[in-house]
Amino acid sequence: MNFIKISNDFLLNYGDYRNDVNNFIYYLSEEMKIDLNSESNWVTFQGIDVKFLLNSLKYNVEVRKVYKSKNSAKKYSTAIAQLFNYIRMETDIENPNLFASISYNRSRENTYMKKMMQYIEESDYLEGNIEQDALTRNQAYDLLNWSDEQLKDEILWDKDGEFRKAMAALGIKFMLIYGITYRELRKIRWNQYDKKRNYIKINNYDLRLPVGLAEQMKRIEEYIKCKNNNLPEFIFVDVKYQQWGETTSSSGIPDYLYMIINLTSVTSIIKYGISQMIQTGLSDSVIKKLTGASDKIIRNCVKEDDKTSRMINSKLVNVELYYDF
Repeated sequence: MNFIKISNDFLLNYGDYRNDVNNFIYYLSEEMKIDLNSESNWVTFQGIDVKFLLNSLKYNVEVRKVYKSKNSAKKYSTAIAQLFNYIRMETDIENPNLFASISYNRSRENTYMKKMMQYIEESDYLEGNIEQDALTRNQAYDLLNWSDEQLKDEILWDKDGEFRKAMAALGIKFMLIYGITYRELRKIRWNQYDKKRNYIKINNYDLRLPVGLAEQMKRIEEYIKCKNNNLPEFIFVDVKYQQWGETTSSSGIPDYLYMIINLTSVTSIIKYGISQMIQTGLSDSVIKKLTGASDKIIRNCVKEDDKTSRMINSKLVNVELYYDF
């Protein structure tokens, strides 16, 4: 297996992880002396285990010192997990123990993410607290595509698992587009939904539903009416048509997140939705009222990057007397 080619193919879709993958490559080639261009190194990769990947993180933290914060180390861990998921799907490498460990939820003992996070949380080399970043664009697309798969016409939702996924998918889509917190999401009632106009009222704002989401809402409504004889009070319900519980685990969303993008934080979805609204020019006060998010979460959604600078400049040229300065 030519690892360099595989990693380059992976980065075509996951460019946000380029630095992390390059740091892993450095560990493999400089520290472990593995010939990454060789087609015969598949034996090496079939023997890689969680300890090996953990040591790669330690090397980049403690020896090279390229990771100094807990957040950046966590991003590295996520990137390498995604890379090996890609290797599992796109190559004939057989390493069932490692692939299973990466796929399992962090709550299980001896899993990849549990080991990595334990080191990150306890490391004296890393500063700060672990904050949940907003989804990347690729992660948002992955979630959106998964959600649409669960809500497509061909699925009947007659099995509890199928209906649970459909409800989670609908919730994820609301978070992605409106940045609404789970706390506010679970409160939305069917009487806030206007099927004729394709509107949903959230915290006194009438919000137009995108065409695809509007069709999925109608189908969900029809299905529940048929199975339950009438609509429950709340839109987001479990398989017994009871309102989602106060913790996100009630919805199943964290488990599906881990399965799709190797994250468990619902906050990452909310931050993505809020960051998109910020880029449209909506004020913090409107976003706070609509989403139910705290000031801290909203502030953390503002990224100091070139895109943000361009947005600010595009607004500044419209201020009074700008061209007289």
